[in-house]
Formats: sequence, C-alpha cells, structure tokens
Amino acid sequence: MEKIEEKILEQAIKHTPSAEVLYEEGETRSVSFENNKLKYVNTKSIRGIGLRVIKDGRIGFSSTTDFRKPEKLVTNALESAKFGQIAAFDFPSKNNFPKVAVLDQRVIDYPINKCVDIGKAAIEKALSVNSSYECGVGFGKGYGKRRLINSKGLDISIASTSFGIGIEILQVKGQSLLWIGEGEGSKSLVTDLDKHVDKALQGLKLAEKELKLKTGAYPVIVTAKAMGNLLATFETGCNGKLVQKGASPLTNRLGEKIIDERVNIYDDATIDMADSSYPWDSEGIPSQRTPLFEKGILKNYLFDLQTAGIMKAKCTGNGNRGFSSQPSPGDSNITVEPGTMSFEAMIKDVRYGVLVDQVLGGGQSNVLAGEFSVNVDLGYLIENGEIVGRVKDCMFAGNAFEVFNNIVAIGDNAEWHGSIKVPPFYFKAINVAGNAD
Repeated sequence: MEKIEEKILEQAIKHTPSAEVLYEEGETRSVSFENNKLKYVNTKSIRGIGLRVIKDGRIGFSSTTDFRKPEKLVTNALESAKFGQIAAFDFPSKNNFPKVAVLDQRVIDYPINKCVDIGKAAIEKALSVNSSYECGVGFGKGYGKRRLINSKGLDISIASTSFGIGIEILQVKGQSLLWIGEGEGSKSLVTDLDKHVDKALQGLKLAEKELKLKTGAYPVIVTAKAMGNLLATFETGCNGKLVQKGASPLTNRLGEKIIDERVNIYDDATIDMADSSYPWDSEGIPSQRTPLFEKGILKNYLFDLQTAGIMKAKCTGNGNRGFSSQPSPGDSNITVEPGTMSFEAMIKDVRYGVLVDQVLGGGQSNVLAGEFSVNVDLGYLIENGEIVGRVKDCMFAGNAFEVFNNIVAIGDNAEWHGSIKVPPFYFKAINVAGNAD
C-alpha cells in the first residue's frame, strides 16, 4: 500500500519536476515534580508532513497534520511558490551517509513509573539534607521517525530516541533566594540522577555564606554549565543565513584570527548519541564535523542548501527544520576542545576573583555584536585559591571577542550541557557589577 508521503510526492511531480516530502512522527513522555510533589505524567504525540517544491524557479512550501486531503497540501505548496524565494539549489540525489548512533532501544522500553520512583528518591535525598528545600525534578523520553523523499530518487528514513533528566533545588532564606539546577540529556538512556543531586547539594553548601563584592574587573572562571552564554556570539556569528544578510560580525572574515589561538570550536553532528546528532540533515545532506574556529582562526560558516547556493559555497549539512517549516542553517552539537588546566588548579590560581556557575537568561546581551551583560544567578567568591561563599545580586559584562582574547587557561575536561560540550574557561579580567555599597 502506498504511503501518504509517496502519494503527495507523486501528485506534486505532476505539476513540477522538483519536489521533496518530509514525514515525521513522534511521541514524548514526561514526568514532572514541583514543590517536592509529583505534578504530572504526560504523553504527547505528533504526526505531520511538509512539502517543498521548486516551481518556475521559485521555492514553495506547505505543511499539515491532516492527512485526509493531500491534494490541498500540494495546491498550497504550488501556490506559495509564486511568491517564494528564487531557488539557488537542486534537491540532492542518493548519497553516502556516515554511521551515527541515534537510537537506544532501552529508552523505548524504559517504564515511565521508574522515572517517578527515581524522582521521589532524589527529592527524599535532598530533603534529608535540608527539609526546607523546594525541589523540582523532570524526566523526558522521546521516540521519533523521519522519512525524506524527493524527485531525484532520494528515499531515506531514520528512527531516533531522546532522554533527559534534571533536578532543581530552591532554598528560601528570608529575602534571599538560591536556585541550583543540574541535569543532562542524550539520545541514549541516562538515569543517574543521583550524581546531579550530589552536585546541586555541593553547590548549595558552598553558597551558604553570602558575601559582598565591590564593582570592578576581576579574574573570572566560568564553568562549563555557564559557558553557553559566552559561546552564543560565535555560534550565531557562524550562521550562514546571518552571514548572507551581512548581519554577522564574522562576515568576510574567513581565515582571520578572531580569538585566542588555544580555542578550537567545532560543529559536529556525527557524535554517537549526542543531543543534536544525525547521519543526514533535514534536506538529505550527509552530516559532518565542521571546524568553526581552529587555533582561533575562523574556518567555516554553517549552511543549508539554499543559503549555500546564494553564497556560492558548499552546504555543510546544517539544514535544520521540522516538518512544519522550511530549512534554515542551524547548529548541531557545538564542541570546544579542552585545554591543559584542571578546574581545581584554576580555582587555586585565583587570589581574588569570581566563579560563575549559573547565569540568568540572556540579560542585556547583544549576541551578534558580542556584547554581554548578564545576571550572575549563581556565583562564588574565590579568595587565595579557595571558594569562600556566594556572591549574589551581581552582573558580569563585557565583549565576547575581547574576553576570548583575554584567557588565562582552558579547562582540561569538557562536559555536555544540552548540545554543547565545553570545558570551563579562566579569564584574566571581566567587569563585575558588585553588590557592595
């Protein structure tokens, strides 16, 4: 029996020789605890299809979750092509794809009631340390299938899984709020919540003493957990769409040394079981490891097919989308190579400075310009090589291009946080707005 995606492609080809269909289905199950109690166990399913056509040299697109009228989807895509962008690419034909592990059967088989049990045990452990803690725990597991077919004979399918765990602990002391969150995600099964509970409890212990800090420029160590905010400028700056529009500060700077020569940053979709890994992107282009910065030198931008075509560049396999949207360039996994200094040695090296472990949102950051001004959600004061307490109500600010040329050391151990794998960084000086009168 012919599948819906094949029917749609067949109908589209009657009107134009260039068409592509993306079919997706998936289910996610999640468990959430709030204020030390189970809040909900939720299941969500989705199934949808997207059709992209090139008609008279222009791109048309339509999507739906209603499979009863495939002809309407085709009509809408063809109609939208009248007003679409001029196509700067052809759909790809059959290709060789790298082997990338993205499916773990254990995730599919894992009983959701076990997540409930682990969540309860984690909260009990935290409350045994301090009964006034307010804990939130989250679990999420997902399974999805994707099929991409086009008029060039490409027909590829993939199934993948995802699993995530996390704990948040809130402590209220008078007017003071202290929140710590720890967790991890993967395409494989990750159930060791205990180690994240321990890490959060350790952070709470270090933060028991609250200290004042005068405004000034201090040595700053930023943990792997908090590094995403500072890396955002370089991730965004390498986006081919922004380069094409001239909005990126890295436009026309390939081959130029931008940051410290010890910094090596890659976009890598080929890492087995990592959050944003795939053997092929949403346009059917093979995934790859793309150097963004090597020895501080800008090496590449990230492209989907259309943007690469406009820029007369090679597509990097970074066409990102779901069934309901057209592709655009996007990161996969961002990895930063470790350096040579241990995290402990970094702390010991600081006579008087700040350790930043959590930041609050994006603050007043202008990511594209590299400017950041971010609230320090969880920061510690370091004196004579030791963490002596928490500094609260502080902000740290600067320019990412400047601070990444102002590095003392890069940590020797990188950690995953979402789809970013990064070590801690030790900066010579960053401006900190303190809380002392």
